[in-house]
Order: sequence, then structure tokens, then C-alpha cells
Amino acid sequence: MMDAFQLPVGYLWLIAGALLMALEAFGAPGIGLLFGGIAGVLVGILLQADVLALTDYTLQFGLWFAFTAVTALLLWKPMQRWRSKPTEVHPEFRNMIGDHATIVEGELVRGSTGQARWSGTIMLAEIDPVADATRIAEGELVEITNVRGNTLYVRPRGSRRMEEII
Repeated sequence: MMDAFQLPVGYLWLIAGALLMALEAFGAPGIGLLFGGIAGVLVGILLQADVLALTDYTLQFGLWFAFTAVTALLLWKPMQRWRSKPTEVHPEFRNMIGDHATIVEGELVRGSTGQARWSGTIMLAEIDPVADATRIAEGELVEITNVRGNTLYVRPRGSRRMEEII
């Protein structure tokens, strides 16, 4: 009866690789799971093609670690560029610039990410790099100066930009 529920080792590697990639795709932070998932699929393919012995687990895990390292070396920079690409404000978000939001969940400190409520939605927020503020208190009304990806860049309402001061 137990034989009916056992899968070949190659299938287990394929399933594990797909699961790691799915975790990456559906919200697990970082991109390391993607590399491990690709490596798992590669080991599974090699097992299914009878290139690797089914019982040589040391070699399987060794190849998995090696494939993870190689895919990370090959894909790290392209993935970072792809993920951090949104520097231009998307046309759909231009209406947000100049609008106001409220800082929530603690104060916002220059160089770190906090949260702001805009139009009933809580979003990531950072102090605009050219704003003259270094801290913005919780509950303070801020002006949205830019939007990059899902992050609002803000400054205290009524404050000036550094180039306006100089």
C-alpha cells in the first residue's frame, strides 16, 4: 500500500524546485528561493534522464548547492536590475504627485522606509532625498513628491526642497 504513495526521487526534486520558485513568485522575500528552485529542477531533470544515480544523495545535494551558486552568479545582477527598474513615475501614478498623505505606524526617518496612508491605502514611504527634513512624526501630513515602484517619496507639507533653499 505504501508503494502507491512513493514518488521517484527525480519527481521529488522537480516538485521541490517548483515549490521554491512558487514561494518566490507569491511573496517570499528575496530572490534566493528562485535560484534554489532552478537548481532543484535541474537536479530533477538529471535524475529523470538517468544521468545521476537515484541513491547517490550526496551527489544530488552537492549538485543542488553548485547549481544554486552558479545560477545566483549568473542571474543576480540581471534580477536586481529587473526588480529595481522603476525609477520613472508610471503615468498612472502621476496624479499622486503633489497630493497629500499621512505618516502612520511610527515616525519616518531619512534613509529608512516607513508607511504612509494615501487615499485610504497604506503604502511604503521614504523621505524625499532632496527634502530638508530628517524626521517626520507619525500623524503628520506630507506631500508626495515622487513615486517609484510601490514607494512614495514624501516631504513635510509646506517644506522646501534643498535646491529651493540654496
